[in-house]
Amino acid sequence: MVNPQYTVLHATVSNSIVTSTCTQKACDPSVFTMTNKPYQVGAFKSQRTDVLIVGAGPAGCMAAATLQRYGIDYCLIDKRPTRTQTGHASAFQPRTQEILQTMNLLHDLDKKGHRLTETSFWVRDSAGTLVRSFTGVEVVHPTPYKYLFNTDQGMTEAIYENYLMSKGQKVQRFMELLHYEHNPDDPEWPLTAYIKNNASGAIEAWLTKYILGSDGARSATRRAAGVQSSSQGGEDVWAVADVYIDTNFPDYRRRCAIRTPDGGCMLIPRKDEGLRIFLQVDEKNQEGLDADRDRAQDALCGNSSFKLTETVQSHISKVIHPYQMNITDIVWISQYRVTQRVVHNFSDHTGRVFLLGDACHTHSPKAGQGMNVSISDAYNLTWKLALVMKGVANSALLETYEQERLWVAQQLVEFDALFARQFGQKDKLESQNLRETWEMGHGFTSGCGYEYPSSLLVNPDVRTPINNQAAEPLVPGKRLLPIDLIRHIDGNHVHLLDVMPSNGRFHLFVFAGNLPLSSTVEKLGNSLNSPQSPMSLFNLLPLELMERFHHEDITTDSIPSTNKSYFLDLFFIHSENHLDLSLRDLPAPFSTKWPMQIYSDISGAAQSQLGIPEESGALVVVRPDGYIGLVTGLDQPEDVTSYFDGFMLRRI
Repeated sequence: MVNPQYTVLHATVSNSIVTSTCTQKACDPSVFTMTNKPYQVGAFKSQRTDVLIVGAGPAGCMAAATLQRYGIDYCLIDKRPTRTQTGHASAFQPRTQEILQTMNLLHDLDKKGHRLTETSFWVRDSAGTLVRSFTGVEVVHPTPYKYLFNTDQGMTEAIYENYLMSKGQKVQRFMELLHYEHNPDDPEWPLTAYIKNNASGAIEAWLTKYILGSDGARSATRRAAGVQSSSQGGEDVWAVADVYIDTNFPDYRRRCAIRTPDGGCMLIPRKDEGLRIFLQVDEKNQEGLDADRDRAQDALCGNSSFKLTETVQSHISKVIHPYQMNITDIVWISQYRVTQRVVHNFSDHTGRVFLLGDACHTHSPKAGQGMNVSISDAYNLTWKLALVMKGVANSALLETYEQERLWVAQQLVEFDALFARQFGQKDKLESQNLRETWEMGHGFTSGCGYEYPSSLLVNPDVRTPINNQAAEPLVPGKRLLPIDLIRHIDGNHVHLLDVMPSNGRFHLFVFAGNLPLSSTVEKLGNSLNSPQSPMSLFNLLPLELMERFHHEDITTDSIPSTNKSYFLDLFFIHSENHLDLSLRDLPAPFSTKWPMQIYSDISGAAQSQLGIPEESGALVVVRPDGYIGLVTGLDQPEDVTSYFDGFMLRRI
């Protein structure tokens, strides 16, 4: 923060905001009007932050946590006076769990949630009998987390907030973005955001370089940016309730999709015998339920919460008959309308204001995607923003955020519209289309099957043999499968997610297989150590740092200061037993300068999972978010230089 500059806002006929500077510490109050809402303001101070994050839901909290780790100045505001108390987003998919593990946040969340490993499909057959038609596993892709788990959104926000507080940060609450404007004559502070402090009623002007709008489906940031959206599917009415029940339904501890002529519902088990019920409410049926009530109880029946509770209980009783399910306690209940909607752009025309999470895409909650896609939006954007703000990457890097995440959002709404349409069918119940859609969507819903399109960051040309029939072959644009290895120098078993934390750096993997370590790989090591290496050209690994163990701050949360920053970690993986091979038998400079970065993959088991032939190996660039950017041969290190030349700034 800087010394405050006291400013007063005035109204204009066009409702735009004009500022004038006061030299005194107090100015006469003035009234200005924006979107036909009068605000009483007086003198206030102008604050500064490099990145203003609007909205402290999962996307905003994730953006703050990662920027904190990357050493970027930010401020996180939220218009709510408190964090979410009950309900809302709950499911964590496997890929999201992988990401959280790299941030050391997964354990605290997992212990507060409930794990789901199977999903059952139930239908009422042609004879009117409710039968289980299929039970399948939740996760089919290779991942350390063969389940998803759920917990309250409030608990998720609390974990993030505790992390931020441990770093001296906090969410500034009851603070609402009203508007922002560009400052074309101020290159250092190109944006002014007008923030209302709802506790005091004052309006503050915040100077900033970037705004991240993670403020939900009714995003004020999106409105201010003028970003348009398109929708598909109908505006379905949904009820959701977190409850405790008394039931004899056999699958109440599995996730269940139930379809009958009376409608459908989805059951999702929660911790401590709790249950979340999703049901799609037919408005005509709901009106009928209201009309059938005893008119003597109009005062009670007129209460919307009472109506909704009765609707949920009545609906679930019809759907699972002849089984019984009686609600004994309600933790949270809500009703809302959902349509599948996605914005046309993920940023404003200047590339200074970005949208994340529900501000970009809305959909139904059935597939458990909202929070996961929102967290991934933030994870995708913030490392790119950090590299640009540190002056080591071209601003064109930020354009890949929309290229990659708009692609995901479009797939999300298309999948959700299809799943919602099939889920809501009241005829053709014996059709397997819903199950087939669920199975077809495993890669997308788990997050393990994302494949980003070709871009500055994804070179689709694989220039070395890869076995595409492997468990999880190396494919540019897909995430690197988290493999298990043995650290050569001490024999410790390590998990890739633990030695490749979210630190904002790229990762260069030398998969050496069982190649003779004195020829091809030695040549590669010398190439990486040369003044023309990608590390030297792009300040990825400054030469003055090569004499020390450059991964020694692996447990810290931020990149070192700018004059000593580096942006590439190295990993050398061979197929020999670490007990049969001494460090001096391995090529320099790995054995002399980066001994902690040498790993044994005995008999090539992990490399086989990735489709890497032991006789040829591979050179792989992995992005800071864990996605593969480049796959090439060990004898082609110049491909690495060309890759980074596309978006990194060379050292002067």
